[in-house]
Amino acid sequence: MKKSIIKFLYIFLLGSIMISCDKDSPSDELTIYSAMINEVEFVEDMEDIALEGTVKMAFSHNINAEAFENAFSFSNSQGEAQYEISFQNAGSKAIISYSDLNPNTVYSLNLNAGPIGGNGESLETPFMKEFTATEEGTETKTPCTSGNGDCMEEIEISENSLFKFYSSYDIISNPEFIWENIEEVIFVVHGQNRNADEYFEYMSNSVGDINRRENILIISPFFKSESDAEPDELFWGNNWREGGNSDNSETSISSFSVFDNLIEYLTNQDKFPNLQKINFAGHSSGAAMVQHYAFANISESNNSEYEFSYLVANNQYFYYPDDRRYNENTQEFFTPTDCDGFNNWPYGYNFSPSYLEGMTPEDLLQQQISRNTIYLLGTEDTATEGTLNTTDCEATLLGSNRLERGRNIFRYFETFYPENNHQKIEIENIGHDANAIFNSEEFKALFVSN
Repeated sequence: MKKSIIKFLYIFLLGSIMISCDKDSPSDELTIYSAMINEVEFVEDMEDIALEGTVKMAFSHNINAEAFENAFSFSNSQGEAQYEISFQNAGSKAIISYSDLNPNTVYSLNLNAGPIGGNGESLETPFMKEFTATEEGTETKTPCTSGNGDCMEEIEISENSLFKFYSSYDIISNPEFIWENIEEVIFVVHGQNRNADEYFEYMSNSVGDINRRENILIISPFFKSESDAEPDELFWGNNWREGGNSDNSETSISSFSVFDNLIEYLTNQDKFPNLQKINFAGHSSGAAMVQHYAFANISESNNSEYEFSYLVANNQYFYYPDDRRYNENTQEFFTPTDCDGFNNWPYGYNFSPSYLEGMTPEDLLQQQISRNTIYLLGTEDTATEGTLNTTDCEATLLGSNRLERGRNIFRYFETFYPENNHQKIEIENIGHDANAIFNSEEFKALFVSN
């Protein structure tokens, strides 16, 4: 009996020891003990990182070199960076030596999850970090991305006439800074709700997705109503989208002139030495403004060294340079005879705003043909209720809904002026939605660096 008890205790103790040893045995999970870049802890969104240096990653187990290299990437929006990988500490520390990074550029360093350990141990959580490379001694700026007062700037259009806008950089309030990193600007124009803050965030998210916040300046102008304006601020009725003059009692300034003033500021090459492209993007009422400013403005002609583009998303009010309109039923162009005023501004040249003084219809036609205009059309923007104008004959002559009105203006120029510089991009499964348009793959593809 004693022998049986002793034997039982022996087996029990042996099993306990084995279980205990099993709990302390090496895990199949691989962890990263530490990650350093140039001898400091590697955290998200670091700035002022040297153009040449090292990244050191320490692991809980030794690493399979081939598996690590297949899971690792180090790149910017234009492709892979230059780097070499080596291993220390019996293969448990990876050393990435990099060089020749581009200054003022965002880089991404990624290590995908998966079995990269020497004995098949698996990294369960991917390692992903972004940082900005900077030349030593060069001051950098962090882009502002929130539609609040922190991102608000103001410019004086004339004496005691201020105009406010959201901006991803403090281009006005920091007048001494040289904006060497800015290569493009996007003016994103709000709709009839005048929600410039939301439009600013829509565009910031879009530009962030393609890793270009560092070199694309985002400006979201705020065309305020009288009730929202502060003393000395410009304000407009609904005519802001048509280039109309402000309603201030002492100052009358076209909304188009606001753009001209901002462009004049941005084309100062001492401040913005690397700016190359000036883009306008508007949705709905903002698109009407962009479509009209595209052919009416004087800034593009005065700054021929810059590349301009105008992105007109889900617009319902188009300017036609002559009497012809498209009949969707007969699929032919015709001249209306039962709609007085169908050629009045903003549908045509008659009664055009004072901004166009001195310009003839032929002047505007040539500019409309030649300027880089892109119609962005959501294929689901076909509603005929809500804010779509279906009562005024001037509007209904343009088409049955916003999608068809965009198709019709493009068809007009393809038919009568095939040498035009226009494009049409239809975006599937999107309705009257500015955020969806500006964050679509089709829109973002227009701004990916080549």
